[in-house]
Amino acid sequence: MAKFNVKRILRVAVIFVLIAAIYLFLGNSRYFKLDTIEVIDKSHATTLKADNLLPMYEGRNIFRIDIDSLSAQIKRDTPTIKHAIVKKILPNKLEIDIVPRVPIAKIKSHGYFPIDRTGMILSPDIKTEKLPVIMGFSVWLNPKVGTKLENPQVRNAFLLIDALEESAVLSDYAISAIDVSNYRNLSFYLEDGIEVKIGSEDFLDRLYRLRTTFAKPELDKENIKYIDLRFKDVVIGPK
Repeated sequence: MAKFNVKRILRVAVIFVLIAAIYLFLGNSRYFKLDTIEVIDKSHATTLKADNLLPMYEGRNIFRIDIDSLSAQIKRDTPTIKHAIVKKILPNKLEIDIVPRVPIAKIKSHGYFPIDRTGMILSPDIKTEKLPVIMGFSVWLNPKVGTKLENPQVRNAFLLIDALEESAVLSDYAISAIDVSNYRNLSFYLEDGIEVKIGSEDFLDRLYRLRTTFAKPELDKENIKYIDLRFKDVVIGPK
């Protein structure tokens, strides 16, 4: 029995030695020294460049690079990036797949600045032609990209945008602006200038009534100034 235990212990020891030897080889081999970083940004929404990152990691053993820390660092340095997925490509390459934040609206202050669902201000270079403008609240003179709007009025606008998407109204009609100047009485404007008064509650139910109203063949959209959804019966105001 003792002889068997000795053999077993020796086998385990040999395995540990082999593992340690492999670890040392991989961790010290020049073959695995990093010499390439590739940034994949299909949306071109960030200015992150591989040339800026490579000097910090070039020559380091790829197995000794903490890719989670690198991902976190990228998001701290570039908050407009939602996710930075870092992969090790053996023998000596890092691949960084960028997932940018998605704008859902824009604000106006010395130009138009897109914002995402969290209220973060994104680069004004992002195309925003089809995004609604959130208006009716004060904005600082020079919005800084990467900062967040902490504004309850803007959060109400996000809730309305969510309801517009869920009700499929956005797929049928283009929204040019959302007015949040009165948080109890939100309204939004269609691209053709019609104001839709929706209040501050029951967004989905009221938007379904809007779709039902627009589906009526006798409706003359050319002569409508506003549609008020805040009451049991839809009120249509003529021009």
